[in-house]
Amino acid sequence: MNQSAESDGLPPIAARFVAARRAAQGLSRWPAGLPRTLDEAYGIQSSAQAAWSARAGGVKVGRVLGAWEDALRVDRFIGPISADTIRHVGAGEIGCFPVIDGGTALLECEIVVVLGQDAPDARSLGERPVLPSEIRSLTAGLHIGIEIAGSPMADINALGPLASIACFGNNNGALVGPAIAGWQDMDLTQIPCVASIDGIEVGRGDTSRLPGGIWQALAFAATQAARLGCPLRAGDVVCTGALTGMHPIGPGARARADFGPLGQVDCLTVVQQGRE
Repeated sequence: MNQSAESDGLPPIAARFVAARRAAQGLSRWPAGLPRTLDEAYGIQSSAQAAWSARAGGVKVGRVLGAWEDALRVDRFIGPISADTIRHVGAGEIGCFPVIDGGTALLECEIVVVLGQDAPDARSLGERPVLPSEIRSLTAGLHIGIEIAGSPMADINALGPLASIACFGNNNGALVGPAIAGWQDMDLTQIPCVASIDGIEVGRGDTSRLPGGIWQALAFAATQAARLGCPLRAGDVVCTGALTGMHPIGPGARARADFGPLGQVDCLTVVQQGRE
């Protein structure tokens, strides 16, 4: 347990997440009662991220599905991506995909947006959401990439989206691959991708799996981040959602996100080491 975090007033459940992530050690059981509302889940997330030593360099967008979507009345959620976990992977390079021992690690193939200008904050938005056309105009570039979906919490997906939101948004980094040239003039509605682990295909899909497409996902991320008091800034990255599904992966595996003519992103999973 991170005693200093608790003494600084960090809620006990957030303190457990911070301590587990810092030690790179998994949690076999949820530390306390599961959050019951979006506000409670995002409150834990915000407390944990504020106590983390690295600033956020963007956000990931996750899906809320089935009965959870009906109950929460949202189809997405966001989680912070710490700046020190964002890695740029060029063509022909192999990225590092850290896995927390005893935690959750999932390969997610995604389109990654890099903002060129600040997104609106809550004060300028008022009650309205960020519009897809508005956020597109603030975009500097699109990249193929991989979200390192991961958490110190074991089998976190079985606990539902509120648990994922609370525990760092179920994110452990992002691999930003090659830029998509000419994206401004492309049809972005059906960009295909094939995911493979150790040479075996584990999933395939395209951007049609994202409700409303890339720009709707980005608009949601910008709106939710503003409402949480952490508006997106120029240079931030946004992982817009899994195209091929979520694929469990362990240490020592070689993974690939193949986007066809747009290129591919390769990575090797390694056991994450603890930090001071």
